[in-house]
Amino acid sequence: MRLPDGYRLVSLHRIDSTNAEALRRAAEGAPHGTVVLAAEQTAGRGRRGRSWLPAPGNLYMTVLVRPPEGRATAQLSFVAAVALGEAMDPETDFRFKWPNDLLVGGRKIAGILIEADGDAAAVGIGLNAARTPDGVSDTAADLGGRTDAETLCGRICSAFAGWYRRWLDDGFGPVRDAWLSRAAGIGEIATARSAQGTVSGRFNRLTADGAAVLVDASGTEIEIAAGEVFFGRRACS
Repeated sequence: MRLPDGYRLVSLHRIDSTNAEALRRAAEGAPHGTVVLAAEQTAGRGRRGRSWLPAPGNLYMTVLVRPPEGRATAQLSFVAAVALGEAMDPETDFRFKWPNDLLVGGRKIAGILIEADGDAAAVGIGLNAARTPDGVSDTAADLGGRTDAETLCGRICSAFAGWYRRWLDDGFGPVRDAWLSRAAGIGEIATARSAQGTVSGRFNRLTADGAAVLVDASGTEIEIAAGEVFFGRRACS
């Protein structure tokens, strides 16, 4: 596997969580660009504390980054998303679902989880490369994409390094534009669930810093900084 300059691989057979391992190593002084790749996770996590169920042959990886003080670590989810999209097969018609999923045919194929501790942030990526935990989502193998986890990891890291550098140099704008070019649900009715409650409206846009903006029936804009958005029938459930 070829990694970008300054990135180094930690390849493990079995671990509780690649994010947890990356943050443990960060506490011990591991540098920016440490990449934790595991064949199996026993306690992988998704957003809001959900488990990420393991399936053999899938991709479980985390990139450890140390962003400058004052940068919004939540934006790393978008950086990782556009990098993941760039690493996908170019024929794949994928979409980004706010704030952290990659969809193909409206179904989730990958998820991103950002966890921070001190000056370190773990950028976790789980991709259904070969199998799906629930049997209903697409996989990279179904789409004719590369299925070798190490090959995928290398491609994602190369793309991530470039987008991370652009985020540092040029700000969030270029990342936001790339994300919006493949965004799912813009203009659709959605329900957003966050710590502030549940609201519904038309998914209108992203703010300059990555928050989702819904417009309710009265025309009022509702800004959602963190939470989940659901479209279609699920949005009404």
